[in-house]
This record gives sequence, structure tokens and C-alpha cells, in this order.
Amino acid sequence: MTLSPHRQHKIYIAATMGYGLGSEDPEEVAYYKQIKEEMKDDRDNGNLGISRSD
Repeated sequence: MTLSPHRQHKIYIAATMGYGLGSEDPEEVAYYKQIKEEMKDDRDNGNLGISRSD
């Protein structure tokens, strides 16, 4: 079973706000870890915000 868009959004908000997931569903935990890893990679690479074009 795939995650509904509503559930994906709730997990995304929890990950970006630094909250715990509160679920032990393997699919939800994997999505939460994926979001956290992408955020860590962006922070390490300096990809924060919108790049200036001027």
C-alpha cells in the first residue's frame, strides 16, 4: 500500500519541523528518513533557499 498524498504531507511537515513521527509503519518511517536525509544533504551542500540570479 502506498502512502496517500495527505499522509505524505503530514510526514513531510513533521520532518521539516523537527517533530518525531509517532508511527512505526515501515513505509512511513522510510519516507520520514528519506526526507530527513534529503534535508541533511541540502544543508551539507549549501543548497538553502532560492539562488540569486543577479
